[in-house]
Amino acid sequence: MNRARVICHMMTTIDGKISIDFDGNDDYIAAGDEYDRLTFSYGEAYGCGRATFQEDIEVDFSKYKNIPVKYEDKVILPSKDKFLCVCFDRFGKLRWENQYMSYAGHNSLLLEVLTEKVQPEFLAYLDDLGIPYIFAGKEDFEPKIFLKKIKELYNVNTFTLCGGAEINAVFLKADLVDEISIVIGPAIDGNRNALTFVGTENTDGFPKYFKLKEVEKLDNNGVILRYIK
Repeated sequence: MNRARVICHMMTTIDGKISIDFDGNDDYIAAGDEYDRLTFSYGEAYGCGRATFQEDIEVDFSKYKNIPVKYEDKVILPSKDKFLCVCFDRFGKLRWENQYMSYAGHNSLLLEVLTEKVQPEFLAYLDDLGIPYIFAGKEDFEPKIFLKKIKELYNVNTFTLCGGAEINAVFLKADLVDEISIVIGPAIDGNRNALTFVGTENTDGFPKYFKLKEVEKLDNNGVILRYIK
């Protein structure tokens, strides 16, 4: 395979919702801990869509004007004790304080995935913070280009895609999800408008079909479901 393999890995409630807050329930928290453990066990890199990472950080981009940049991939490899955290940021809207993402006890090196529509000031900003980036599309994100590059440039054989709903749909529509891993926590959200683990306005290419690989019951009343193509 000339691209990284993709495992779409998500945590949901019993009613399939992903945007939830059940911090007061020990069983649900324990299921979340298992989800985090699996995130860092499946492959060499994990990643999410822009909305998952969005924070209100002020950046003065005026100081990055007229700084020469090249629209070329900037490769910085993580140290052996760190993972790679991929951020799908088509047009350069994310803001960062440094080059690392701290999550679930891991400090992972950030990798921005961009299109050529990004402004030059944003590239200069990433260069200033030491955040690597790769281009995966001219006008819009092309997931197949990303998967080829992350394998060639970063030696990633398995990429763990952790949502949200829209970026999951992008990979699924392109038939680039090889396996689905769902940790179900023992709770019901009940909100009929809450996000599910896949969701898009344009449903061309759906439905998709997978085969059950395994079911594992967790000690905390959660369940792990794994499907393959």
